[in-house]
Amino acid sequence: MQEQDRPQPGSGEPSGEPAADPTPPPATTSSAPPSPAPPASMPPPPVTTSAPSTTAGRPTGITILAILAAIGGVFAIFGGLIVMIGGAAIGVAAGSAGFAGLAGLFGALTLFVGIAYLAFAWGAWGLRPWAWTLGVGLAAISIVLGLFDLIGGNWGAIVSIAISGAIAYYLFRPEIKSVFGRT
Repeated sequence: MQEQDRPQPGSGEPSGEPAADPTPPPATTSSAPPSPAPPASMPPPPVTTSAPSTTAGRPTGITILAILAAIGGVFAIFGGLIVMIGGAAIGVAAGSAGFAGLAGLFGALTLFVGIAYLAFAWGAWGLRPWAWTLGVGLAAISIVLGLFDLIGGNWGAIVSIAISGAIAYYLFRPEIKSVFGRT
């Protein structure tokens, strides 16, 4: 009959034995007072610049110019190759050496401009000092060519002149010049 008086394991009824405490006993403390908690660290103050920046301190505007210059350079290289090869082939097929030579010259110039834009994109991405000079030179050439187009009656060249003027203005801003190491 005593077996019935004993609780079954896991039945939840208290047994005659004391329950084991799952938590370990508190550690004995030494006579030294407890060390204070380390002070909360303050976050560093935000860095403010006059030009928004991306990684490595490159202003966002320069990043945009570099990407657009790379895209324009690739298109100019392909366009220059097509004009050189296609124009020469059409000139030869038509029997016009003058047309073939003019197409080859125009294609070579376009190819050269495309390479210059790719060089500017690479230099601007790496903030090379020579890239600033190249960018200003390309903007100036674009303005001059746009003025020739405007004189020739192409009123759409106003957009090209305005964009090139804005790029030149941006490159001449003091904070942009200083990023390129120019003073």
